[in-house]
This record gives sequence, structure tokens and C-alpha cells, in this order.
Amino acid sequence: MFDVLKGLGIMSVVFSHVYRGGTDFVAVFVRELAMWSVPMFFMVQGHFMPAGARNWLASTWKRLRSVYAVYLVWATAYGVYYWVTVGKKFTLLDLVLGRTALHLYYMFHYIVFAVFCPLLYFLPRPARLACLWAMVGSNLALTAVLEVSRTYQLHLISYSGPNPVKWWGFVAVGMLVAEYPHLKDYIARHARTFFLGALAVALVGLFEPYLANTLGYLFNKVALWPLALGLTLALAIYYSSPRAWGTHNLAYVGQRTFGIYLGHFFLVDPLRRLVPGDRTLVAIVILLTCLAVIAAWRRLVQRWRRPAPGTSIS
Repeated sequence: MFDVLKGLGIMSVVFSHVYRGGTDFVAVFVRELAMWSVPMFFMVQGHFMPAGARNWLASTWKRLRSVYAVYLVWATAYGVYYWVTVGKKFTLLDLVLGRTALHLYYMFHYIVFAVFCPLLYFLPRPARLACLWAMVGSNLALTAVLEVSRTYQLHLISYSGPNPVKWWGFVAVGMLVAEYPHLKDYIARHARTFFLGALAVALVGLFEPYLANTLGYLFNKVALWPLALGLTLALAIYYSSPRAWGTHNLAYVGQRTFGIYLGHFFLVDPLRRLVPGDRTLVAIVILLTCLAVIAAWRRLVQRWRRPAPGTSIS
């Protein structure tokens, strides 16, 4: 189920990037709906956060080596690519903070949470729960301030750099769900009721910006919370069923989220120019191309690691 969520999430990311800049109804709707994905990724990260606390040093080193180091290589490649193609310069700080390509900020925040949030499990449980609820509350408050600032053209917050507070509430939601395992059992026993309720909440979050005239605010609006929480819960309930549609294929995509996320940036702009009239086709081609490259790379790595004929393995 978590792989399916990640599969749907990375598909949403690709579609939102392909449809960016469009002002027609479909483009606006796709971008509004796709905003559920980034909070979902952080909630999933938070749900598995206890595993990182069992051996904090080993877990931190693993993520720095296998995730952040790989990201830095790709961020450098993006920086060089955009410098050559459009003359966009970049600095070392841009690499660290994810500013060399569209929306690479996610990786910076992901690694910050992966390193520091497991430390909360060294606190007594009451103190940890208090911190988690404070993270949720401060995230909601900041989102509301950002929405008010943009709506009324108020400069309440001038800071524009990395802002973990803007995302850590969603990590905290995932961690809180992990703190109460009986909650998942209760939801499973009343799956239909929770599914319909979650779907209704998601629809409120999706359509409220049309009524409040906050379309295009990206992640700077309170409606993001009901959209992300409702849609994530509804999809989690649906894909917990063995008869859910497309589970195998979506899980396959979800298991390759990191590769698709890093690879698709190279393809979005060239394909949008090459096929300007069919954005859905562009998104599908990007997804299939990334999956094909990942599959080819994995076969190459497996072949490289395979021992030569006649070689014994002790």
C-alpha cells in the first residue's frame, strides 16, 4: 500500500511539472490535485521514522550515503545542464539546498527530517508526543500566515530560504499514526465509513481554493491539509484491499520513486517543447522513459555484480 501511494505520488509530481505554467482549466486542476503528493511523501517518511531511531548512527549514515550523496551528484548534473542550456548559474549552496532544478528542495528537507526527527525517540513518550503535536500546530499556523500574506499582499514573512516548519507537520502526522497502532486497526474495521469521510475531506481541500480564489498558491494555503490528509487516507484504505485496481503496477512505479524523481527533470522541458499539444502524452512518455532507464541500469548492475563463470563464492 505504501508503494502504491508513492507510485501515485510520483506520477502526480511528473504531471504537475508537465502542466506547470498552463492557465486552462485542466492544467490548473491537475496542479491543484497534484499538491497532495509532497505532503503524502513526508507522511510516509514519518510513519517509518521509528525504524531510523533503532540505530540512529547507522540509519543516518545510510541515508547520507545512499540518498543524499546520489542527490548531490544529480543536483550538480542539473546545475551544469541548465547552465549550458539556459545560462543559469548555480552555487555550492544551491546544490545543498536543492535549487539547481525545479522542486529539488524536497531532498534537502527529506534528509533534514531523516537525520533529526529520529532523535525525538530518545525523549520520553509524553515529551515526544508534545513535540509532534507542536510540529503539526506550527506547520498549520505557518501555512495560514503564508496564505493570508499572499491573499492580502502583506509581507508578514520575508524569509524565502529552506523552511522545515512548512513541512514537518506532515512528518509529524506520519509519526503520530505510528504512535497509535490501534488507530489503524480501528480504521480497518470501519473502512467504508472512513473512506467516504476521507474522500469528502479531500474534496473540500480540492475545491475550496476555487471558492476562496487561492488557485496557484502552491503549498501556501490551509486547504492543502484537508486535501493531503483526506486523499492519502482514502487511497491508503482503498489500496489496503486485495481487490484494489492497479496495485501491482502502481507498486512497481512506487518502488522506483527516487529514480523517477531525479531523472524526470531532464525530460520535462525538452519534451514539452517537442510535443506542445499533448501534455498527458508527455507525462506518460517521461514516466515510461524513466522506468526503462531504471530497469536497464538495474540489469547492468546485476550483470556487473554477477560472478564470472567458474568462480566459487564462499
